Amino acid sequence: MCRVSRIFVSLLAVFGLTFITPATSMAAQDTLVLKLAHTSAPHTPIFETYELFKKKVEEKSGGKIIVQVYPLGQLGGDVPTAEGVLKGSIDIASAGSNNMAPFTDIFFWADLPFIFKSIDTVHKVYAGEIGNEYKEKLEKSSDFKCLFYADPGSFRNLMSSKRPLRSPADMGGLKFRSAPSPVEMDTVRAIGASPTPVSWPETYMALEQKVVDGEMQQYHWAVTAMHQEVIKYVTEVPGQHALHLALINKNKFEALPTAWQKILQEAADEAQQFNFANAEKMNESLKKTCLDAGVTIYTATPEEVNVWREAAMPVWKKYQDKVPQALVERILAAQK
Repeated sequence: MCRVSRIFVSLLAVFGLTFITPATSMAAQDTLVLKLAHTSAPHTPIFETYELFKKKVEEKSGGKIIVQVYPLGQLGGDVPTAEGVLKGSIDIASAGSNNMAPFTDIFFWADLPFIFKSIDTVHKVYAGEIGNEYKEKLEKSSDFKCLFYADPGSFRNLMSSKRPLRSPADMGGLKFRSAPSPVEMDTVRAIGASPTPVSWPETYMALEQKVVDGEMQQYHWAVTAMHQEVIKYVTEVPGQHALHLALINKNKFEALPTAWQKILQEAADEAQQFNFANAEKMNESLKKTCLDAGVTIYTATPEEVNVWREAAMPVWKKYQDKVPQALVERILAAQK
């Protein structure tokens, strides 16, 4: 093996890639195996999006790049698997925008309450100039590269095991599970409950044992974790959204041959397009799962939504140093 080839293979070893090589690098038999971790269950938007990504990568590479998918949190929740990407023990991980807070504050805007008008406009923002800009910002400010965005398909609805929630007044005295996002915790406080940080794998037990009384959650994740068994009431309020990022180690990605980088990015682009076209529609079956389990679902009226929005608005002011008004205006304008 030539000196350049030895250096290349050594770099791959350092970055933790599973790389099987014959006598010369980049020969026809070379195979790259990527370990991909996410927390979704089958028949959910995120799960199906990663299955499509796997299929496209393997097809486009003629089987030279193999994607081994570990769903259902087999390798951990969003934060631990994202940490695994940085450390090299996992190649690709899926993390919600609200779970990026331990690593970066550049996605705080995505957690602002009532920043988005609809699922359709969420996709307009992320698929457009702002979404692409923040992929670049993530690369420049961290060792992460975002391959694509994937939407669970709904807003983070108010879910309670204790009582129906029709207004912020009904939130008094409730403890709501929170992700490690300061914006999310402040939003929970603003609408009247007490935020209680609980890791996602422990949330079912926390709800069951009354450690927490509810959560702001998307149907996608609630059903994946069987929360319809412990949640009794859902109030649909378009208050907060959390979209997932498919994360790979930036240095690992850049160490790959250009042709393989292109394959991964093409498959990523197709996965995002598939997700944005289908996530909201797929979400309907997840909502039905909750209804079939006996969960009472209530959709807030426009007048009630305004009450929730007014209660949450102080959060925008608190984070204006992290989310400048100019950026807010751009996000709102992109949704028109």
